[in-house]
Amino acid sequence: MEQSFIAYIENSIKSNWDLNALTDYKGATLQYKDVARKIEKLHIIFEESGIKKGDKIAICGRNSSHWGVTFLAILTYGAVAIPILHEFKPDNVHHIVNHSEARLLFAGDVVWENLNEAAMPLLEGIVIMTDFSVLVSRSEKLTHAREHLNELFGQKYPKNFRPEHIS
Repeated sequence: MEQSFIAYIENSIKSNWDLNALTDYKGATLQYKDVARKIEKLHIIFEESGIKKGDKIAICGRNSSHWGVTFLAILTYGAVAIPILHEFKPDNVHHIVNHSEARLLFAGDVVWENLNEAAMPLLEGIVIMTDFSVLVSRSEKLTHAREHLNELFGQKYPKNFRPEHIS
């Protein structure tokens, strides 16, 4: 029986809902249900911002649980992930983001310190991966989605987010 990568992610989340999934070195641990909730919230941001399947989203940051969540959210949404090594010089990051035609950039806090949003004029927004706050928004839809994220999530899942919601 063949299964897609996305189906494996879905089955893993459903089967391991209360187990630990991702841990940061000397940091917090996310259970599968936490990963699923964060992925769904990113999906809401993508959808409300007008991101469509096939759109490109860049990720540049050190290995972390939130890097993993962001990558999985992009893939499971149907967008194209553009991973960029955090060791690259800022000019190289700017060039890759521009050349890839990414609509959003998720950046780690250390990476962000050296970047210049003016050098990436095609981006609609830059999100910091530590807490998924919007650092730069050139889109009212993105700003609205992030500012009302918990409200939108509550409207979509009024009686709690459960494994059966994973699809």
